[in-house]
This record gives sequence, structure tokens and C-alpha cells, in this order.
Amino acid sequence: MRVLVLNRRDIANPFGGGAEVYTHELCKALATAGYDVTYFTSRFRGGVSEERVDGVRYLRRGNELTVHLHGFLHAWKHRRAYTLVIDEYNGLGFFAFMLPRSMILIHQLYGRFWFRELGVLGALPYLVEPLLVRAYRKRPAMTLSESTRGDLKGFGFRDVHIVMVGLAPRPDLPAAPKEERPTLVFLGRLRSTKRPEDAIAIFERVQRELPDAQLWMIGRGPEEAKLRKRAARLQNVVFHGWVDEERKFELLARAHLTLVPGVREGFGINVIEAAHEGTPAVGYRVHGLRDSIRDGTTGVLVDGPDEGARAALRLLRDRAAYDAMVEASRAYARTFRWSERAREFREVVEGVIAHYDAREAGSARRAIRK
Repeated sequence: MRVLVLNRRDIANPFGGGAEVYTHELCKALATAGYDVTYFTSRFRGGVSEERVDGVRYLRRGNELTVHLHGFLHAWKHRRAYTLVIDEYNGLGFFAFMLPRSMILIHQLYGRFWFRELGVLGALPYLVEPLLVRAYRKRPAMTLSESTRGDLKGFGFRDVHIVMVGLAPRPDLPAAPKEERPTLVFLGRLRSTKRPEDAIAIFERVQRELPDAQLWMIGRGPEEAKLRKRAARLQNVVFHGWVDEERKFELLARAHLTLVPGVREGFGINVIEAAHEGTPAVGYRVHGLRDSIRDGTTGVLVDGPDEGARAALRLLRDRAAYDAMVEASRAYARTFRWSERAREFREVVEGVIAHYDAREAGSARRAIRK
């Protein structure tokens, strides 16, 4: 079985994130099961044009825009060689709906993301996106959440599977104690769609009532300079920048709450990572976060900075409620195993391949009868 995955970035790309970790883990699962997996993606400075990682063959061509053309041409040229083509849609797909055996993997629809990223210029992709997504509606689809499945069903998709995220096994490290003073953390790329400025706004309101509170910002991105300028007038805001996995989980474990004020998410792996360390989330009531945060159990869903600050203050002041949420978060995170996701993904892929095999066999029988 030969499977081709088309995605604009991969885990080695310096701009890669949770989506690329997710895709690599699933590709690795197929390779482990004996599939011949090719991951076609864009080139980046310092990256090699071809390599094999965890049994997955990586091909890198073009930049993050032209890779869509390179990928489609590669898939078309070798369309009879691949058993299945998986088109990962991130604002723009690889037009694999024109190929005979393909499916779409979509983390989320961008929607109002476009306006956050491009301002008024985002109106064009905002209007075009539904047309591009609908072009795939006759193909099997896979996504990460019920929220996005609902979106796809609204676009006419009939065959939509959900495979959520997983967590890699953690190093056997001593549990880091919580900070003595109230500590909030934001983990993510510092870009407008993640709304890191709202994390600072929530913290500012919390600090008015808890002056010794602190905020940790973990991540880098285009908004960093502006955020540092805004935070300069506040006390106890620390920008940690990019940190490695061990440091990331240590900081998450020491914090009391994680703030997740994004515009929308595919699912929210950062929520699960924090939950694994016993750190509940205060997140916005948006697509993806409605799926990853169990409202009132592993975190609180809110609408805006004012409500977010009130929710954070309630939890920080109510020790019994907070401790119960910490334990519920840890138990919840333990259910997110890559081994389980790998099994689910293989079942989806096997089902899609069987569907195409049956359809082609039926076409062949009809041709013979004619």
C-alpha cells in the first residue's frame, strides 16, 4: 500500500506546529503498519530535499505557496502508483479532488482567520474558501473535532471521520510543584489568530485583584514586539520565547492556569499538554476549544477578557474547585494516546481504500457486462 500525504509544512519546518506533529505521528503509524508513506511538503532554509524520518519518506519542493502546484503535479504524475492520496487542507489544498483516489484532512476552516491575518484583504479568501472546500465534498474527509465535522457537513460532506490528537510519552521526571504565587501561562505562536494580546488583557484584570500574580508567555511570532511593548507597563510578565519540550512541560506544570483565547482551533493540543501537567484552561468559546476543554470540568469556556479574568479569579480563590479541576484535567489528558489515534487513523485509511477498491471493482464489472 502506497500513501501520499500532501501538506505545506512538516515537523522539521521552523514554522511547523501542532498540525505538523499530528500529521507526522499518523504517517509514522502507517509506516509502522507496513505502508509505504511519502510526505510531500515545502522546502525551507536548511532543509534537505529528501530524507526518511521514522520510516516516512519526506519530499520537499517549492515554497509554502508553490508547493501546492508541485504537490498536485507529483500526485497526478504518479496517480496510479499511490493507493491513496491524503490532501491536508490549510487555507488552501492541493486540489486532490481531481485525483481518482483521494481524501481530505482538514484541521479547521479558516473563516474569520483571514480578517485577523490580512485585514480587509482577507475578504477575498474568506469568500473563496467555502468554494474550494466544497470542491472536496464528494471525497472522504477526516478532521479533529465535532466542531469542524459540523462545518463540513454544512458544506455537503457525507463521509467525515474524526481522529483527535494524542500526546507523546513524557520523560519520567519529578512533578514540578505549582508556583507559590498565582501564575497564568500562554503557550502558542505569537500571531494575531491566537490572540495573545487577550491573554495579556485577562492577566491585567487578574493582577488588579491579585497584585503578585504573574504571566508567562511561551512562544515566538510576528506579534512579539507589539506584545512586549504592551506588557512593559505591567509587572511580572515574562516572555520565555521558544523552549524545548522538557522546559515547556515544566513551565506548564508550575503554572496554575493556561489561557487559550484563540479565534478558533483545530482542536487545541496545547490544552491537552497543559491538562497533562494538571493545569486547567481558561479558553474562548470557539471552534476546537469547545471540543478540547470540558467546560466546568477541565477548564472554563468564556467570551472575552472580562469573563476570562472572572473565571480565572474564581478558580484561583476556590482551592477545592481548583484541585478537583486539576485532577480531572490529568485524568482527561491520559486518554489522549498516540497509540489509540494510530489505530483510529489506520481504520479510516483502510476503510477509504476499501471504498475505492469496491468502487473500481464495480466499475470493472459493469464494463465487462457492456
